[in-house]
Amino acid sequence: MLKISLEGNRDKVKEFLEFLKISPQWRCYSQSRLSMGTNELRMDYFYDENPYVKPTVSNKKISKVTITSEDRKTIEFTLLNAEITDMANGTTYIHGRNYDVFTTPKHIS
Repeated sequence: MLKISLEGNRDKVKEFLEFLKISPQWRCYSQSRLSMGTNELRMDYFYDENPYVKPTVSNKKISKVTITSEDRKTIEFTLLNAEITDMANGTTYIHGRNYDVFTTPKHIS
């Protein structure tokens, strides 16, 4: 078991948590959140090794993709081994793998 405590600027804490989500070798089984003012945040996470997944992230290329809509709303996510293809006429095709540490694989119940 590992306990990770993150404390600091709200945006930096969330950014680091996105980094942790890409590792399928570890699974989060408990978390707590404490706001420490308007821009400060403390998060405590408890992790254990995921016995169903072997470590593979270390040899994968990690990319962060941000999409901005016309009304300036943004969506940001992390992809492993992303491939970007210009399809012409202003269309871009982005393909990669995403892993969410908070979901359970279908073969585990």
